[in-house]
Amino acid sequence: MGAQLNLVPGTEHLYEYRGALGTHEDAPPRFLPYHQGDVFSHVDLPGLPGYDHAMLFLHPCTMRRGAQLTPEVTVIGVKIKSPKKVLDGPESWEKHWSKSFSVMPLPDLYGEDRGTHVAEFMKMATVPSTSLLRDRRVSTLSAEGRLHLLQRAFHHFSRAVIPLGDLRASMRPVEREIELQTDWVESCCDQRGSTTDEVIAEAESAFDAFLTADNRRDSLQNGEDEFSVARAVKKEIEMRYGGRS
Repeated sequence: MGAQLNLVPGTEHLYEYRGALGTHEDAPPRFLPYHQGDVFSHVDLPGLPGYDHAMLFLHPCTMRRGAQLTPEVTVIGVKIKSPKKVLDGPESWEKHWSKSFSVMPLPDLYGEDRGTHVAEFMKMATVPSTSLLRDRRVSTLSAEGRLHLLQRAFHHFSRAVIPLGDLRASMRPVEREIELQTDWVESCCDQRGSTTDEVIAEAESAFDAFLTADNRRDSLQNGEDEFSVARAVKKEIEMRYGGRS
């Protein structure tokens, strides 16, 4: 028997944040960087009638131009599989997901203890990045959740099963950069007392410029001097914004 896909973790480990902003305490904060696996509501998906939720799909380096999203991005259509049942855990895995290779399961997407959505790898579309509003981001995957998304996507498109450990090693620099960017932008927003798009864009541009200077991003991506780059970023955050409150 060949290698098997790993069981997708339960909701407590699959997501980092979920819920509608303004109505749920665990909703994704506005300052969070856009990342693989983010799901947005009320998105018009060309050629996909009946789909109004979209998941960001491409690698962060591919979906960005400098600090900002490219004008157009690739997304996956997301739809409801079960309006009431939360289909997670070993029993649901065997019944619904272990051989459903063309989807990423998203149980209890809104954190309301009901319902299950799926992101369908066959339902891809290109949309203006301006249609992915921060106020309409309803969930973000955890770092572990993104590994399962990648494993299932790679398997869908190639039928190869990439071990999670290999994916974790390759994604470490990306996840580290996102962590540092999150700290930077959150600190800026705290200092300014605002999370408007303008303040966030300003902070993201400043972070991008700092990480690009002196080959810091290359050092981070190549696994060289990761901790010295992280220290430099944190020192700069302290100097500019007084650190995180």
